[in-house]
Formats: sequence, C-alpha cells, structure tokens
Amino acid sequence: MPRPLASRTADLRQSEIRSMTRRAVEMGGVNLSQGLCDLPTPGPVKEAACRAIRQDNNTYAPMNGLACLREKIAEKLKAFNGISADPETEITVTSGATGGYTCALLALLEAGDRVLVFEPFYGYHAGTLKILGFEPVALRLEPPDWSIDFARLEELLAGGVKALLLNTPANPMGKVFSGLEMEKIAGLCRKYDLWVITDEIYEYITFGGHRHLSIGALEGMAGRTVTVSGFSKTLAMTGWRLGYAAGPAAVIGKMALVSDLIYICAPRPLQAGVASALGELDPGYYDSLRRIYGSKRELLSRALEKFGFAPLPLEGTYFLLADYSERYGAVGSLEAANRLLDETGIASVPAASFYSGGADRTWLRFCFAKEDRELERAGQLLEQASLVKG
Repeated sequence: MPRPLASRTADLRQSEIRSMTRRAVEMGGVNLSQGLCDLPTPGPVKEAACRAIRQDNNTYAPMNGLACLREKIAEKLKAFNGISADPETEITVTSGATGGYTCALLALLEAGDRVLVFEPFYGYHAGTLKILGFEPVALRLEPPDWSIDFARLEELLAGGVKALLLNTPANPMGKVFSGLEMEKIAGLCRKYDLWVITDEIYEYITFGGHRHLSIGALEGMAGRTVTVSGFSKTLAMTGWRLGYAAGPAAVIGKMALVSDLIYICAPRPLQAGVASALGELDPGYYDSLRRIYGSKRELLSRALEKFGFAPLPLEGTYFLLADYSERYGAVGSLEAANRLLDETGIASVPAASFYSGGADRTWLRFCFAKEDRELERAGQLLEQASLVKG
C-alpha cells in the first residue's frame, strides 16, 4: 500500500485555467483562458537581455536582486506609485510577483493566521494561502461596481485577521480600487494593526479614466504594507519570472532570505536585461499599452455580445468576465465553459474557479492579451457557432 502524501496536497488539483488551456491546445482552438499574453516583448528589452547573456551574466544574482535593477525599480515606484523605497534595503527582486507574494506571506505570517481576500479572487492567491497553512477569509463583492460593504469588512477584520490582500487592478473582477476605498481600507488596517500585502501586477492596464493607486503610498501605510508587482504583464514576458516587492526594511530583508531558500534568485541575465532596457523604452510606451489593450477589449467584447454573452464592466487588467445566462441559462459555470469549448473551440475559465465554498456565478472569464488575429479568429468561431445553432 503506498505511503500517504502530505495532507496539505489533499485538495490540490490542476486549476481549471490550465485544464482549459490543455483542452484548447488539443482541439486546435483559441485559448482565452490562461493569461499567457502572446504579445511581443518590447525590442529593447529582448536586445538588452541577449546582450546580458552574451556578456556572461550567468552566475547567481544577489539574493535581493541586481543593484542596477533595484535602482530602476526605486525610480519607477517613486514616479508612478508615489512610494519612496531605499533600493538597498526596502526593495527585493523576486521570482515573479507570485514569488514575491509567497515570500511576503512566509515572512509575515504564522501557521493558521487568517488573511482577508476580496472575492471573486485569483485562485492562486487563495491556493497559496491554503497550501502554506494560512486561512483565507473572503469578503464577496458584487457587480456592476464591486462596491465594498465596509461594515462587513470591519466585522471580518476585527475577528482575528492578521493581514489583508489587496489586488488592484483586480483579477478577475477588473476592478480598480478607488482612492476613497483605499483610504477606508487603510484606516481599518491601522485601527486593527494589520499587514497589507498588495498584488499590483496589472497597474499599467487601466481603462475609462481609471487610475491605479498604491495603498502603500498613503499616510501611515508605508510601515505596514508590502507592495508586490513585476514586469510580466507590462512588458509581455510572463515566462521570464521577474517580480519585486517593496516595504519596510525589516520585512524586505526577511523576504530576501526566504526567496534565497526557495528560489535562490530570479534569472540574472534577465534582471540585467530589464534594468538596461527600462531607460530605453519610448516614453509613450505605457500609454500605448493601454490603448492596445483597450482596442483588444472592445474587439472581444463585441464578439461575445453578438454570441449572446453580456460582458461585465471592466476598469483594468486584460481579463473580462461575461455573463452567459442569456445563451446557456442558469447552468453551472464549469458546464458553460465546457459547452463553449465544445461548440466553438474557445477556452475560458468558469466563475467557480474564483469563489470559495462551492459558490458560483453565471460568468466565464476571458483573456484578451492576444494577437488581434487570434481575437478575430475567436470572433469567427463564435459567429460560426451562432449560425449552426440558428
């Protein structure tokens, strides 16, 4: 009889995101499930990374990252996020934003500690909490504005929560938390002496005049906030695994040690390449990024609407949720995702992947970080399926 595995893995399953990706590839369909982002990495970034490899930047990096990259991150945090961070002691480079998030949890929390998450949530956020021995406490938000019930939030925070996770712009909601919401959240975190861990990986991808704000920049929050972000989404390099975290020196120092134990370091030549290239990017790059993603969002939204789906309001990220109930009725979201894949060859993610306790909604999530020809192909497949049904 085989020996039992660790109990922490008992509920661990392949995510619906990866499962749908696999099926779409097998069918030769269009994968709009996983945020793979098939847009090209900017030329200066690729060239700088190649230079770094040719120059034999191939040894281990310092555990907190190359100094040249930390200095660039400090400049970016000051200019864009309004956060002042010492690149020597208050910034660490991590193996992706996910690596930064994991190291922050391990540096700040004890086994059994409870962490407030807003629901629907990115499944990896909750999954990482669970496998590390922490307990996610969910506060459910509802569209169209995903407004926060602050009385309920305070009730949960007062009930023994150790930290609050803030993902903004939020995957999968597409919500960009407002300044007023941030101020209220910050006030409660100060009142109950909580840590805040952020995931700001989509910070440059916002729409409709919405602007990203960092809670760590607010008065009284620098000493209790770990700001996590990275380059994967902004520079279309999800496979490079380069992220970073900024926060109090004592926390960042421990996070670097934890990162050294788990990951050793993020890839040195890629760190050197990004550090070199950041100064070479066109000043209008980030505005162009928003325009490109805005156009892709509209392209996919129109195709889904013609198919009978209703896209939910979207303020940021390169994902959108769409209500399928008009076309499929009140079936579960996993069934709807499978029906869509079978009918059209288009992979999506069921809403149930983003909820706790078996909760569900009549929504599917779609990624539009794709080349236009793939989004156009998705539109054609949707149109063909509509004609067949008709």
